[in-house]
Amino acid sequence: MPTPERLRAANIHPETKLATDYLNHFNEAIMLLELIPSMPDCMDDVIGWTPLTYEQHFLQSSYRDKELVLQVYQHAPAAVLRRFHAVIDQMDQLMTAAIDSLKAVGAGPAAAIIAEEAGFILKPLAARAVGVMNAVVDEDEDQMAPASAQDAIDALMTR
Repeated sequence: MPTPERLRAANIHPETKLATDYLNHFNEAIMLLELIPSMPDCMDDVIGWTPLTYEQHFLQSSYRDKELVLQVYQHAPAAVLRRFHAVIDQMDQLMTAAIDSLKAVGAGPAAAIIAEEAGFILKPLAARAVGVMNAVVDEDEDQMAPASAQDAIDALMTR
């Protein structure tokens, strides 16, 4: 196993064995969602977004230490991975639901509302993912999550 210093140099948390670079996949989508109300042309970029697993993201990326990231991911603690994947699954479901809704309504005021709501819900989930990845979210804080991703999606769809 690489030293903690080597992991830090590669932006991998030595305790969780996770690299926050993965969240760029979501951060870009959140940024584009926020732009839709003022720049409706961004909707096509959002609609083109697809979920990627941690491994898929790094295999497709040009991240300088992606081999190391993938190697140490195999040694991430099971409890960390469980919390991490729970948040990522919520984010994937929400993004997919938002994309489906955007496709259904097309460009216009409804798309702006959907995009704003999705971004509003995704931001705290992304913050929670960062917390898990940086070992600052524990089991108790996980209980503060929405009852389910489906609840958040349902709330998004009824607005």
